[in-house]
Amino acid sequence: MRSLKIILFAILLVSCEEYFNPDTDATEPIYVFEGLVTDQPGPYKVKVTRTNGYNDNRTNEVITNARVRIDCSDGKSYNLIFDKSGYYLSDSASFVGEVGKSYMLLVTTSEGKTFESTWEELLPCPDIEDVSAKYYEEKVLSTNGSNYFDETDFGICATNTTNATGFTPYYRYECKIVIQIHQYYPGLFPENRYVYHPITQQGLLFIANANNYTDNRIVENQLYKTRKKIFNLTVDTLIPSMPEFILQHRGEFVLVKQYSMTESQYKFWNAVKDQQENSNYLFGQIENQPVGNISCKSGDHAFGLFGASAVKQNFGAFSLIEKSRNIMIYKIDSFPDTDTVAYYEHPQKYTISFAN
Repeated sequence: MRSLKIILFAILLVSCEEYFNPDTDATEPIYVFEGLVTDQPGPYKVKVTRTNGYNDNRTNEVITNARVRIDCSDGKSYNLIFDKSGYYLSDSASFVGEVGKSYMLLVTTSEGKTFESTWEELLPCPDIEDVSAKYYEEKVLSTNGSNYFDETDFGICATNTTNATGFTPYYRYECKIVIQIHQYYPGLFPENRYVYHPITQQGLLFIANANNYTDNRIVENQLYKTRKKIFNLTVDTLIPSMPEFILQHRGEFVLVKQYSMTESQYKFWNAVKDQQENSNYLFGQIENQPVGNISCKSGDHAFGLFGASAVKQNFGAFSLIEKSRNIMIYKIDSFPDTDTVAYYEHPQKYTISFAN
């Protein structure tokens, strides 16, 4: 037995002497598509790109000279025009998606290659009954620059409740978070500052399958998590020339958008989510691979998803009491829908005296 182990070890040593150098630039470019039609006013966006070689620019090449069209099951067609934003845009005045109708994307490149999606039905979407929140606590990996260690992080986790009975069971969600901070500046001329700080959620994906819940009632579906550290970062004064301030209160507004999906769309986004959450990506097995609904008549490779969704939204406001780890929930009538940091000297219609 000992001699067998020595032989196997010797074979492993010999096999390690040869190196494998893959030809990373041999892969053919792939056209990539993304687009969505909703029942909300447009314009609707379609992006057409093409992949580059591994050793080239990693950013996909934006295709600017294609003919892009969306066909509707009622026989109408809508041409999209390329915009400097990098997307092909529809005419919002003449084209609004309708529940119950189906849509298909057709793209013809300057080389004459034609790509098309499957027909996607725009399914109705139930209301979001409630946007709420709960306290969460989890272990995170931190570093002091030289060593790594585990520490406990906590914060607010936004949730939604939706009764999907009689509707499609498949949904995708987008969240927008706006932190409100009330700062008081004492001194000879004291003043208040009401700061509204939006938080982007690039790369995050939230989906739900009502089949996983009793009676298709989606309850406490976990969405965006706001860590305590994010609150601490946003407390820094936005006006360097101003003196130190006194923090009066802080909290967050959460806007949730819910998109209805067909089963094929759900399978695509579920596979994408599996890949995002695969922490052992080098050796771990990924159960699902994303399969899009775009094909090329000439057989060229294509990837991407063109979808159709009805959209419903709801919002709420919450604050975290750090000492007791309790979440305070507030009923609100409006949402501070700002894409940039905004600050005011006087309370706005949506200003809340959050409890901290």
